[in-house]
Amino acid sequence: MRNNNMMIITDLDRSLLRNDKTISDYTIDIFHKCRERGIIISFATARPIRSTAKYLEIIQPEGVIFHNGAVVSAGANILKRHGITPHRTREIVTGVEKDFPGATISAEINDVMYTNFVTPDNSPFVKIDFNDLPDMDADKIIVGSISLEQIRTLEKYLTDELYLEINDGKYGFFMNKNASKWMGVIELSKYFGIDPGDTIAFGDDINDLTMIKNCGKGICMRNGLEEVKAVADEICEDNENDGIAKWIQKNIL
Repeated sequence: MRNNNMMIITDLDRSLLRNDKTISDYTIDIFHKCRERGIIISFATARPIRSTAKYLEIIQPEGVIFHNGAVVSAGANILKRHGITPHRTREIVTGVEKDFPGATISAEINDVMYTNFVTPDNSPFVKIDFNDLPDMDADKIIVGSISLEQIRTLEKYLTDELYLEINDGKYGFFMNKNASKWMGVIELSKYFGIDPGDTIAFGDDINDLTMIKNCGKGICMRNGLEEVKAVADEICEDNENDGIAKWIQKNIL
């Protein structure tokens, strides 16, 4: 039996991935069985493209939402980019650097992370004078190494096009307002010709909340945040115990 009118979307860290960042053979097999039935598989992650590559090879999803929705792709095709303009990027990073000299600041541009701090050898990050950033939109800007109260003051840099997301109480993420996992789900649904009501989303964290709330069925991991569990339709087992795969086997396969 094939089901070309269903899409499964899953977060990666603390959802599909175990705590050691691996995927069990059982989960891999379940996703391959989904594909055999014609179910569309997609990832929705805060990760950049470069750190998702090995999981794309293992599961081979048809669609991927990167950077919490700043980049949406189907196969090799980039469907949408929702970035921060070069002018606004420079304004934010140089302003924050001046306000908080000890802050770590990074701008993700074209799958390269440009930073104001030195990183270990072989790191994918590139230390740069922010006045020399590439003249391209940033997918996101990340600020860390300052207090939660200081992160909240970064809202003064927001415009009508941007929002500030606080991650783990330690980092501030500047993002385009059109960049969210749920908006990415809408883009993929259009591309694959699937009604968003026929999508099933799995996740655990705040950046999964709107996706879980608005998809046809939203499933929160048992290890997920209480705020996410509150809007989910169901709770599955945790990421260490193949929660997603077990739910799919029981309810779909």
